This record gives sequence, structure tokens and C-alpha cells, in this order.
Amino acid sequence: MAVKKKKAQAPKPKNGVQYSQSEFFQALQEACELDSKKQAKEVYESFAGMLQAALKKGYKIPLPGIGKIQVRKSKARMGRNPATGEQIKIAAKKRVRLTPSKALKEAVL
Repeated sequence: MAVKKKKAQAPKPKNGVQYSQSEFFQALQEACELDSKKQAKEVYESFAGMLQAALKKGYKIPLPGIGKIQVRKSKARMGRNPATGEQIKIAAKKRVRLTPSKALKEAVL
């Protein structure tokens, strides 16, 4: 299945604020000239699965034109319960971070 490069169009979401899954898969289908929304959903789910597997292994993933996605470790720290004012210890954990590319920043901001 060869995918032709086509300039991405940004269709307006119906509710004006965010895409529904259906709208997103419809836009993906049209941009990649796929046969159906189901096929677009399968492509997206395969991509998401690849990202998850790579991040679990600790890889940094470059997404050209979008940025770099990676897992970062945050240190344990002291925080404050806003309801009681009591100090609490917040455990160290892993977080998924997206560092936007310069091209994405310039296009959006």
C-alpha cells in the first residue's frame, strides 16, 4: 500500500474545539487516500502500538515535523496538600514528554 504525499488540510471540527475520533479518522483517511475510516483507524492503532512498545523499551522517538517523544524520570519531591496545607512526599515516577520541534512551534504559536 503506497501512500501518496498530500498537503495536509486542517478540517474544522464540528464542535469547534476538538476532533472527535470519527472526525480524526475521516481526516486521516482523506489525507492518506485510504479506502475507509476503518483502515485509517487500523493504521493509527498500529502506529500507537509501535510508539508504546518503543517507549516501554526506553527509546526516544523522533517524529519529524512534530517533535521528540520520550519517557523521563521525575525525582521524588515534597508537595503540599491544598486542602489541609500539610506537606506530603510525592514519589518519583516516569512521565511521557513531547518536546515540540521548531517547525511545530512556528506553525502553531
